[in-house]
Amino acid sequence: RWDRPDEDLFAIQIEISEQISNRLGGGAGLVQEAGRIAAHRKPPENLNAYELYLLGTEKLEQVNQSDVEEAVRLLTRAVELDPGLARAWVELSHSHGVLTGFGVEPDKNRALSAEAAERAVQLDPSDAEAHAVYAMILSDRGEFERAKAEFETALRLAPGQFEVLTFYIDWASTFGEPERTAELVDKAVSLNPGFPMWSARIFTHAYFMAGRYEDALRMLDRLTPENYGRKHWVIRSGALAALGRTEEAKVSVTDALRRFPNLTVEGLINVPGFSEAERQRLIQTMRLVGFPDCARAEELAKVKKPLRLPQCASP
Repeated sequence: RWDRPDEDLFAIQIEISEQISNRLGGGAGLVQEAGRIAAHRKPPENLNAYELYLLGTEKLEQVNQSDVEEAVRLLTRAVELDPGLARAWVELSHSHGVLTGFGVEPDKNRALSAEAAERAVQLDPSDAEAHAVYAMILSDRGEFERAKAEFETALRLAPGQFEVLTFYIDWASTFGEPERTAELVDKAVSLNPGFPMWSARIFTHAYFMAGRYEDALRMLDRLTPENYGRKHWVIRSGALAALGRTEEAKVSVTDALRRFPNLTVEGLINVPGFSEAERQRLIQTMRLVGFPDCARAEELAKVKKPLRLPQCASP
């Protein structure tokens, strides 16, 4: 017997339809998966642009450096065959962005990511994810008001789409909404309970910036170290330290510096796209756990107005 208000029934109907939509569509949906299976059966030389796009997104979802580099190759070939395929430009932008997070030629990949995002929006202004990826580029440049407007457009075009909501979550704490961001993660997980691995990287950041360290670590547990960028090692180490798990935090720092020997507090806080509040949380947790403070001079020389820690600035 139904004994809840009528508006609850409508809300549940909307929620169910959104879950079905996200299960069938989206980057890891059933429709996409069927297309990938068919593409795998074809000789590589016979693949068309859409099939290359499907295989490229499959590689991107593995979120490790070698697979993402292969995603770039496949998606670049897709847009060469069909320059008007907006979704391939969207995923190519994501791929270059992920390589930036792995520290692979950051300036070059950041520029290529921006170029692909701008192309996607121009090609298909009705594509919500194109607006979302362009918003991420604007955020990375520090153009937060324009970025929020692009995200609003994306959310208006696809209010229940898991990917669009997740990309907004990636930046909402930068816009000054860390607590709301963590709540949006809970909503995203309800939309797609089997959420893909790449989204766990984003949810980790959101929980960490909201001070929900246990939840941040829980998300990181869905990944392997091969999926971590520099920021994820910092989040793991900082969250462990904040929870008083000091010895585990020290081991995490050692692992991080083995993979990224030049990882420093100054180096990370000068990465584009962090708000002042996020930088302060990074400084606090990175220093607490023992990451080196000072970046190399040649690294900061690439930054127009580098942020310096007092103990690192020249007298």
